[in-house]
Amino acid sequence: MLRVRLTLFTADPAQAAALLQALGLISGEATADQRLFDASGGRIAVHKAGAGTHGLVILGFEAGVLDEFARRTRESGTAAEVVSGPDGEPTARVTMPGLTFTVDRGERELSTGVHPHLTVVCVWHTPATTSAARALRDIGARPRTGETSGPLDFAAKNGGLVSVRPAEQQRFELGFEYAGALSELLSRVQNAGFPAELVDIGADRFLRVPLPTGRYLIIAVRREEPGP
Repeated sequence: MLRVRLTLFTADPAQAAALLQALGLISGEATADQRLFDASGGRIAVHKAGAGTHGLVILGFEAGVLDEFARRTRESGTAAEVVSGPDGEPTARVTMPGLTFTVDRGERELSTGVHPHLTVVCVWHTPATTSAARALRDIGARPRTGETSGPLDFAAKNGGLVSVRPAEQQRFELGFEYAGALSELLSRVQNAGFPAELVDIGADRFLRVPLPTGRYLIIAVRREEPGP
């Protein structure tokens, strides 16, 4: 089992929660520091931002049996170990050149009632695309296509996508893919009070929602999976 689970740090968790729920995510488990939101593909943890962390997105995943996950990852060639997390619960720590990320224990099934067409996308901007792609393969994510140019997209078996893109500096960005009509999603987001618009870039159409960080949340039409 492998699921994409991103952490979004924000100075206004209530606003972030309202936007995610307008998109169709379902509010789940909450602690004093964060609340989980489930999509049909992937999960997001909304965390209260501290100094200098507003808008920060952190890569993370969930797996079923952490010891087994760590063993398989090591055997594939990427360092992984099960450690005690900040809350005292076990978590798997994956280490690759220039980055360490965590994999928490997760259940196979997410919340009931999630919108069936929405998938969480982590856009991984990095100067080391080869290392990023290798780490994703080693933890069990599968390449979406056999393409070697442009974005390298990896799907987690139990939900969520990671799109690796070349960049001068490493950072992570939250996005979504939507399998329904973007015009319907646009209406839901606008009716919830969020400014949003449909934009065309080349032959592709996207839903764009401005964020307080000065960036945009981008929702793309879900690409068709290649046949066997």
